[in-house]
Amino acid sequence: MTVDIGIIRAGQMYRYYLRETVVGDGRRPARTPLREAQEQAGVPVGRWMGRGLAVLGLSPGEEVTEAQLRNLFDERGRHPYADRIEADLLAKGASPKKAFKADALGRRVTVTGVDFVFRPQPTIYLLWALGDEETRRVIVAAHERAIERVLEWIEAGTAPPS
Repeated sequence: MTVDIGIIRAGQMYRYYLRETVVGDGRRPARTPLREAQEQAGVPVGRWMGRGLAVLGLSPGEEVTEAQLRNLFDERGRHPYADRIEADLLAKGASPKKAFKADALGRRVTVTGVDFVFRPQPTIYLLWALGDEETRRVIVAAHERAIERVLEWIEAGTAPPS
């Protein structure tokens, strides 16, 4: 397996994910809901992963919505549930300015993310394409496990997994 690593700069993350990642290598037709575009492209929905999810009120494996992507990766870096947080604060009498500031995550930085794209070796693509359903399931499971292991390694800050 190879891993392509890309640095995403502030202000680019949301457009990058919507144009390059969440619908595969294709373009999403205008006004097509994200989930529908993913189904048309044969791309599985995004799922939240990682140790920091609980702090944000997210659960591992929970589907990533377009609104969450927009909130998290826009220019301000807002909480994935920013719209809900703002609405709750406004309903409790907070000023619009306070509600707007309450959902910001951290401070603004030049680099907002690192993108890891996991690609199986070309022979694995062929095996998947020509194999039976069981072979495909095993390949997908191995691919997903490799992604989990790399994420664990990054979060632990230790030596790479073997």
